[in-house]
Amino acid sequence: MTEFCVSDFLDMVYEDITGKFVSPLEFAGDQWEAYKAGRKKEIKCLLRLDYLEENYQEELHYSLLESKKAGGGSTVVIEKYRVDRIRRLPLCVYVLRPGEWNGKAILYLNGHDPRGARGAFAEDDTGKETLGMAMASLGYLVLVPELFAFGEAKRRDASEEIDACTSCSMLESHLLNCGLSLAGLRVFEAMKTLDFAEAAFGVHAFGAYGISGGGHVCNYTGVLEDRVEAVMLSGYPNLYKYSILAMDHCICNYVPGQLEAGESHQVTALAAPKKLLAMNGRKDPIFPLQGSLEAFQYLDSVYERLGVPERCTHILFEGGHEVSVGDVCRWLKMNY
Repeated sequence: MTEFCVSDFLDMVYEDITGKFVSPLEFAGDQWEAYKAGRKKEIKCLLRLDYLEENYQEELHYSLLESKKAGGGSTVVIEKYRVDRIRRLPLCVYVLRPGEWNGKAILYLNGHDPRGARGAFAEDDTGKETLGMAMASLGYLVLVPELFAFGEAKRRDASEEIDACTSCSMLESHLLNCGLSLAGLRVFEAMKTLDFAEAAFGVHAFGAYGISGGGHVCNYTGVLEDRVEAVMLSGYPNLYKYSILAMDHCICNYVPGQLEAGESHQVTALAAPKKLLAMNGRKDPIFPLQGSLEAFQYLDSVYERLGVPERCTHILFEGGHEVSVGDVCRWLKMNY
């Protein structure tokens, strides 16, 4: 490398921003709620959620498009809905209806699965049980929105073979030029999915699960949404420093000014005192072990300081960047 390498400048900017940030660890008790309210306001501004609501939210309408039994002896029914809640942006939401509903619902936010939202419940070549189906088999009503740029929610001129990251790249450039972001729009879609679930099924409290890119969306949604009472993050809990700032990641992970709202684990901490499951595979190459360990330790400290350490669980499983169905289901049985 030459003397004109730019890395030192990037390191300096990161240190300048993170050095000025007021950590959640400095607050507890009554101060915590006031601090959290201020931070949530900043994040809503970062994601432009008020702008999206004021300009693009419309009266809720929804219609059932498909309904079929899951097959294989399962009692789960898979339904596909069209949800109109955002102007000129119909939202596809899959609903996994359990045979015997326990009265609870989970918002499932997928990542860059080539099957889009269907990856939550459609079997792949391995034949392994999917997490969405496992959740529904436990009695949960599972809501799986097709997030912007994934699955069916792509540009009209996108080929059927286009991968999720390329789709994100095509759409993010347009959104950024308009002052918006994929992250903000996806969080808005997640919130509108909850509006739909309230109206259609009479559910007013939710668990939220996010994997990988869906973890990014869940990280914000779980903090901002009062209707979410339990947050589950997989293939995501880490620091930007070790993940999206250390290697190439999909463009959808980035929002202008995102670091000023806190490092990734500091945003996650704002979910407290909600029940939190943070999990990663030990061999995850894009959300590395060192970052996960630091994030877990930090989250434990925040929950301990607030006097609710039992509400924070972290799991390191033997695997890579993947879903650990068994670990999530065991946590659900005990905690939600």
